[in-house]
Amino acid sequence: MTTEPLSLSEILSRLMFKRRIRTTELARQVNIPQPTLSRILSGLTTNPHLSSLQMLASFFEVSVEQLKGDVPIPLLNSLSPETADWTRIPLLTWEQATEWPANKNIEQACAQIYTDARIGINAFALSMKDASMEPQFPKGTFLVIDPDKEAKDRSFVIATIKNYPKAIFRQLLIDGPHRYLKPVSPDFDNFKMILLGGEDLISGILVQARRNYEE
Repeated sequence: MTTEPLSLSEILSRLMFKRRIRTTELARQVNIPQPTLSRILSGLTTNPHLSSLQMLASFFEVSVEQLKGDVPIPLLNSLSPETADWTRIPLLTWEQATEWPANKNIEQACAQIYTDARIGINAFALSMKDASMEPQFPKGTFLVIDPDKEAKDRSFVIATIKNYPKAIFRQLLIDGPHRYLKPVSPDFDNFKMILLGGEDLISGILVQARRNYEE
């Protein structure tokens, strides 16, 4: 039984999955317009300019012939193109989250994690440090936050509260003109419901929660 050769778009998608890099980041790093790269990935452009192929091949450390599928790339068939759209985002501290994304210079000193969630360019991650949202979000859970998404009633949100130095993670409740932040855990009396004031801000919406069960 013969295996159907992979197309350029399939090969590129699998290489991106292996490198854990998203379309926007790859376009930036190889200096190819994102619309051009998207057309290659979608299969709409099957014969791109040689210069584009050379930049992509160099980035992934393969030959142009391998990128086009004329020469096989070892182990590539084991990688799934359906899961190639991963993004690397900064893992901020709760103090840094109050400055993001206005101050993106802090990203340079941050650790990075990967997510396959559909997120905007300002997305970031936090690590849950307390038990205020247990059992749904235990301590140590990684929270993927998108500041560009709209907050709705019962969304889980990151908020910046006036005169408080850290961001906080709560569930948003909307009652007419009033917005409240509610902890999930019933066991902590010191985590009270908060009425948001005019200078308090919703800094982002939870789009994904991840937990490591083994170190």
